[in-house]
Amino acid sequence: MSDATIGRLQSIFPELTVEHHPVLGTVAGGSAASSVGGQVPSVISVPIEIDPRIERMVRLAILSAPAVILVGPPGSGKTTLLRQVVDRIVADPKSFGFQAGPTGVEWSAAEENWSATDLVGGQTIDGGELRFRPGRVLSAVAGGRWLIIDEVNRADMDRIFGGLLTWLSGQDVTLGAVSPSIGSPQVELGWSGTATCSVENAGLLTTPTAGEGPVRYLAGTEWRLLGTYNALDAQRVFRFGHALGRRFLRVPIPAADADKFRIALLGQDSGLPEPLLDAIVAIYSAHLQNSMTTLGPALFLRMADYIAAGVGTDAETLTGVSQVDRELLAEAYLVNVGTWLREMEDELPSLGRAIVEEHHALGQSEWEWIVEMSRVLS
Repeated sequence: MSDATIGRLQSIFPELTVEHHPVLGTVAGGSAASSVGGQVPSVISVPIEIDPRIERMVRLAILSAPAVILVGPPGSGKTTLLRQVVDRIVADPKSFGFQAGPTGVEWSAAEENWSATDLVGGQTIDGGELRFRPGRVLSAVAGGRWLIIDEVNRADMDRIFGGLLTWLSGQDVTLGAVSPSIGSPQVELGWSGTATCSVENAGLLTTPTAGEGPVRYLAGTEWRLLGTYNALDAQRVFRFGHALGRRFLRVPIPAADADKFRIALLGQDSGLPEPLLDAIVAIYSAHLQNSMTTLGPALFLRMADYIAAGVGTDAETLTGVSQVDRELLAEAYLVNVGTWLREMEDELPSLGRAIVEEHHALGQSEWEWIVEMSRVLS
């Protein structure tokens, strides 16, 4: 997106902020950052109005519980909303009911190959010897930082959480020994009973014989484990088990309605003619008709960029939707949403009827082409 377009959007939406792509290295607050090969490309978050009640649930859930997860369809803005709320808490914790708040925030994207060692900690080879290595949770506690795991269902949390289930219930747990040596100090995870985090006997992790243990990681009462969960993605990756789910407050983040989506789409200032914008809104609306096909607006907002790249600078002079434009619309839908269509196999006939017959957004031949090509993506 050009600087000129960003400037126009920010003149319309003063609250708009430039952020960085989370996969390439998002920086909280939109500050500049570098990556291998140069500047991290910036992306812009077009504001979609969030139901104040939803935002309140997120805020109060974080205030009232140590573990909170935002649940909703892909592209519904879970990560963006969580980032906005957490950034505001970090900036002014007292106004949100916290005494001190976190010293910072540690973001991690869950991965399928995560183990308990990655998340919590465990013994690993260090300098040719087995040593206990703190995982993400312990490292965050040691630094007084909140831990936020994006797309938690990408990892088998039921398998790797282990003793964290007991810990999230308010009890202390033993995670293992610093080393395999007889009498090696134990590593424990508990709660400090105060607002702040602390670590007792941390030096024993590097020099186990320097004193008596245990090494105790103590999370403060204001420490938080937060996350996002793609409900649709869970059909093919990992689900939260009941035991793990009970430890988290779960806040629903629904997809924006069609009217809010249209406002955000117009805010992109793509230069597309109204009939094409109407077609994108119609496709989005068709997905909203069934909870099993609902996806968030982010996936569909990107369609306008693809189509604009195809129709060129003369788009604003068009008054209708040509055959080429319909092909571009189908292509934009496929490359942005096609992967998710394979998770809706049983719903594709009804979704196709809604898009083709009810909303008249695509022709039957284009829909059949989309379904066929989406199989390649799976």
